[in-house]
Amino acid sequence: MTGRIVVGVDGSEQSGGALEWAVARARLGGERLELVNAYHLTPDLDFYGFHSLGASQPVDWLIEFSEHVLDAAAARVGELAPDLTCTLTSTMGHPAHVLAAVSEGADAVVVGRRGLGAAASALMGSVSNRLTTQAKCPLVVVGDGAFPTSGPVVVGVDDSAFGTNALRYALAEAAVRSTSVRAVAAYDVMHQAFRADPELVTQVRREVEAETADVLARTLEAVQGRDGTSVSVDQVLVEGPAADALLGNADDAQLVVVGTHGKGLVRRVLLGSVSRQVLNDTDRPVAVVDLPES
Repeated sequence: MTGRIVVGVDGSEQSGGALEWAVARARLGGERLELVNAYHLTPDLDFYGFHSLGASQPVDWLIEFSEHVLDAAAARVGELAPDLTCTLTSTMGHPAHVLAAVSEGADAVVVGRRGLGAAASALMGSVSNRLTTQAKCPLVVVGDGAFPTSGPVVVGVDDSAFGTNALRYALAEAAVRSTSVRAVAAYDVMHQAFRADPELVTQVRREVEAETADVLARTLEAVQGRDGTSVSVDQVLVEGPAADALLGNADDAQLVVVGTHGKGLVRRVLLGSVSRQVLNDTDRPVAVVDLPES
């Protein structure tokens, strides 16, 4: 832990939500905030009659706009948490690339699901989507509306290193928030080859469920209490797709944690596609956790 949380701000309502989430989180853990705004030029276009401002937009105007956005964000931090340390970074470049670079060594990088842009997607369609693979620290994506401040931290666990690290992050977050963890492990036995034999389905389901329970228990044993904290953990086994299992257990979550990738038993668990589905289908803040850099 470096005690630094990076926040991507672009002047959109959703980046404002990300900022307020980060302020609340920093107040719990004592981290400082680094507010980042990236601006970039696009080329002049004349495409079948469509003309863009492109590079004709004055650079000085972009810089001034960026600084104004950051000043407004810093003022809001001051209103919410006057004692919180806050630094401002304004730089040219694609927001995803800038935030990925700045995220190195941070405890988390926080963005909204969407931001400014022609398709209202500056912080989801490209930025938060790209950061799921480019961020050098846990990525937190905050959606619409007020973020919850109660409820468990829900995490998807499998037998991969990604699932283990997601659980480790979830336990640390739950300790900071003085709440519990709901660890969800999914399994799927409904292969076409089994459907014609109900007795075999029952047997395989029992074996795979037991194996999944064992994976969950061993993963918890490997990471729980290593930092001296004690967090209550509710272990949940769900038959079905991993994303559906997580979403079905996240209605009351204050944070959902997923790994960036996964692998595991009988084609279940947290693949990159699962983390993306969870990001797209829940209104809860989602933390996407990769493996720690060696």
